[in-house]
Amino acid sequence: MRVDLLLDSAKVFLGLSCIFLAGWAPSKTLAEANPVRPHRGLRVALAQLSIEDGDLAHNMELVRAAAREAARQHADFLNFPEAVDYGWLYQHARRDALPIPGKYTDLLSDLARQYHMWISAGCLERDGQRVYNSAVIIDRQGRIVVKHRKIDTLAWLTQDLYDNANPDNIETVDTEFGRIGLTICADNFHIEYPRSVAEQGAWLLIAPHGFAAPEGELQKNSVEYKTHICGVASKTHLWVVAADAAMARVKGGAWKDWLHSGCSIVARPDGSVAAMAKFKEPDLLVYDIPAEP
Repeated sequence: MRVDLLLDSAKVFLGLSCIFLAGWAPSKTLAEANPVRPHRGLRVALAQLSIEDGDLAHNMELVRAAAREAARQHADFLNFPEAVDYGWLYQHARRDALPIPGKYTDLLSDLARQYHMWISAGCLERDGQRVYNSAVIIDRQGRIVVKHRKIDTLAWLTQDLYDNANPDNIETVDTEFGRIGLTICADNFHIEYPRSVAEQGAWLLIAPHGFAAPEGELQKNSVEYKTHICGVASKTHLWVVAADAAMARVKGGAWKDWLHSGCSIVARPDGSVAAMAKFKEPDLLVYDIPAEP
């Protein structure tokens, strides 16, 4: 074969290779696409409460007491569990749920203004004929800046209590300490939901929970909860603040007499535990999330 023909073929091959490589780049991993974003330091408090199923007045007093103590410890952001107004398995949710804004969120807003702190909390929500398992984030001025409605409501367990929400409505908000997002408990069994928070540019996920089990299985439940929260953090590279209830006996339905294990968690973006509250006991966990330059 002629040498000049070989050289011409090689030039064509190299030219095509350069064109191909110029338009190709390896796909980014989630860590590369969503690195830990710069943010200022933040003192979070997780109020692990023994919620009384269906007793709004009692639960409001628990919230007031937790806010006082969090303020005494100079918390920037106080976080409550899922449905801390009535309990997430309250059997009269459709009858008693309140609107947002309404009596319960007005209390949270008052506390946020009084103590000049951010607050997140889960609460049942009435909107016309529909009822949702919702959560809010409230700023220091008492304004609701994010509301999230639970997407995975475990419908086989709660379909008579409340409705599921649209998965396209996951939101983030820019705050004085960076962009943050909000999901609720079983939403995080579907990694695409917390991942949506990361893809929107957040560094912190607020995730109120109600992790329950029969009394004899609470130790196992607490281990599963830790694994669950740390898994969400490692798969999304978000800091995760996940307040859970402690004890808080369920009074009706298929899970009657089930309890909550506590062990509220702050998880780092690498999936390790930064701080954990007590097992089976009410607690106020306070942790300083360090700044990321």
